[in-house]
Amino acid sequence: MSALPSTVEFSVSTENAHIVVMLLLSHNITFTVISSDQTENTQSPAIAIANEPKTNPTYVSKAPLIPNLKLIESIYLKYINKNIEQSIPNETQIAAEFGISLGTFKNGFRKVYGKPFYQLYLEKRIEHAKMLLLTGCKSAEIAERLGYSQAIKFNKIFQKYVGITPKQFQNNHQGGARR
Repeated sequence: MSALPSTVEFSVSTENAHIVVMLLLSHNITFTVISSDQTENTQSPAIAIANEPKTNPTYVSKAPLIPNLKLIESIYLKYINKNIEQSIPNETQIAAEFGISLGTFKNGFRKVYGKPFYQLYLEKRIEHAKMLLLTGCKSAEIAERLGYSQAIKFNKIFQKYVGITPKQFQNNHQGGARR
């Protein structure tokens, strides 16, 4: 069995750097990012990120790729990853809760995830609703779990994003077994 190299170098476009950084962080891989405009004589990288096993990453930055990355990730984890069934949060309140301006929140979120917070939040809720439909939940149950005051409102949002009603989605993916 051959040993893996201790260092691997590769180039990534600036617009995709955040994706690579997020992937490396999620797998606790230690890495160094060096800006392509730095010369070979430069001793310090643009950003160095070191991970210790089972701890949060530590950032040492001179010119960070994405300002407030840790805060933006925290917002994603709290509101989209862990609490997707809560009522839709207010962006102004989220920014205030995390001690950043609304503009910093919106711009940072778009830079990290490529979409505005609200759009990504709704897309993740629809994905969650699809999963619930596939497990046999009824549309009215899902609407209630997701905080819609009426099932018809959930049905309209679902149809807008998916192109078919929740019942049609369920029938299409369960062979029409549930009627």
